[in-house]
Amino acid sequence: MSRLLKVLIVIVLFSGTGGLVAASYYFAPIIEADQRGVVMTGKSDPAQNLKILAPGKHYWFISGYNPISNILVRVSIREQELSLHDSDSEPTLSLTTQNGDLVQAEFALWYRVKAEQAGLLLAALGENDIEKVITEIATATVREQAAYYDSDAFYQGQIQREYLAKAGQNINHELAAKGLEVTTFKIKRLLFSNELLQKIEEIKKARATIEVNKIKAQAAEVAAKGRKQVALQEAQARKESVILASEAQLIAARNWVEAEKVKTEIMLVRSQAKAKAMQIEAQAKVFSGPDGERFLRYRIADSLADAWMQNNSQSNASEASLDAITSGITSLSCPVADADEVSK
Repeated sequence: MSRLLKVLIVIVLFSGTGGLVAASYYFAPIIEADQRGVVMTGKSDPAQNLKILAPGKHYWFISGYNPISNILVRVSIREQELSLHDSDSEPTLSLTTQNGDLVQAEFALWYRVKAEQAGLLLAALGENDIEKVITEIATATVREQAAYYDSDAFYQGQIQREYLAKAGQNINHELAAKGLEVTTFKIKRLLFSNELLQKIEEIKKARATIEVNKIKAQAAEVAAKGRKQVALQEAQARKESVILASEAQLIAARNWVEAEKVKTEIMLVRSQAKAKAMQIEAQAKVFSGPDGERFLRYRIADSLADAWMQNNSQSNASEASLDAITSGITSLSCPVADADEVSK
C-alpha cells in the first residue's frame, strides 16, 4: 500500500469520526423538563426493552441511546385535564343511584404519567389513546360507585367527598398497571330534575320526621330512666333514714344502759361508803374504854410477833433479842389500869 493511500485512509477515518462526533452533538435528542424519553432497544424482554431518559441532552452512544438500532419516544408527564361526559353535546355524565334515580354530574379530572413508569405506559398501551383509556375506566368506575348511594345523598357534602374518594381510589387502582394516576378528581356541579328534587325533598322531610320521632323516643326513654332513678334514690333515702333511726335508737338504748350502770355503781359506792361508816362507827364504840385498849394491845403484839418471825425465819436469833420481843409483847398485852384503880 502506497503512502498516499494510507494518508487518505487516515484522513477519511478522522473525517468520519469528526463528522460522527459533530452529528452526535448537533443531532442529540433533547428531553424537556416535563418529558421523559423512552428508548426502545428492540430486545424481546419488555423489562429490558425500555429505558427511561431523564430531562437533558443525550449524545449518541455516550448516553446509552443508539440512533441506529434504538427508537426514542418522548412522553409528556404534565398534568392534563379530562372531562367525563355522555356525548360531545352534553358536558355531564348520567349516574343511576341506588334507588333508581338519574343524576347528571359534571366531573373534572386531572391525570399524569408517572415519570418513573413512562416506559410502562408504552408497554401497556402501545399506540392506544391515553385519554380514551382513562375516560373509559373513570366513567365505568363513577357509575358503578354511584349505585351504592341514594339520590339525596349527593345533596350532602360529606357523602359527596366520600363518594369521590372511593371512586378516585378505584380509578387509580386500575391505572396503576399502566403507569398513570389521577391527581385531582372532583364534581363541578350536579343537575337534578324537578321531579327528583321534589322526591328528594319528601325523602328529607320523612327522614327528618323519623329523626324527630327518634329523638322523642330517646327523650322518653331518658325521662323514664330518670323517674326510675329518682324512685330508686327515694327508696334508698328511706332505707338510709330507717337505718339512721334504728342506729339512733340503738345509741339511745346503749346510753340508757350506761346511765343505769353509772347509777348502780354510784348507789353501790354510796352503800359501801355508808357500810364502812357504820362499821367505823361500830368499831369506835367497841374499841372505846379499857376493853378496846386491851384489844388494840393484843393486835399490836400479834403484829410485832409476825414481824419478828418474818425477819428471823432465815437466821438464828439470839436469846436476848427473843426475850426483848417477849417482854415487849407481854407488856403490850397487859391491860392498863383504870384511873380509879391508880388513885386507890
